[in-house]
Amino acid sequence: MHRTGQEVKDIADAICRYLASRPNASETIDGVAKWWLLRQRYDDSVESVQQALDFLEANGEVIRFCVSGGKVMYRRAALN
Repeated sequence: MHRTGQEVKDIADAICRYLASRPNASETIDGVAKWWLLRQRYDDSVESVQQALDFLEANGEVIRFCVSGGKVMYRRAALN
């Protein structure tokens, strides 16, 4: 499968973000695909989800609450 220039750049950017947070990492091509990229996509996804939840909370769509152990949970805001 031949990727577009933008797709290759997106993958390269993900690898660079991974290495920026783990500067001593080394891996085979299979390991980079399996571990680095999956982990970086997960980290990127968590960051995006947090931003979306913050937006929804600011707009009254969800509320944040804490449960035992200090874990933060979200749920739909009560309808008026």
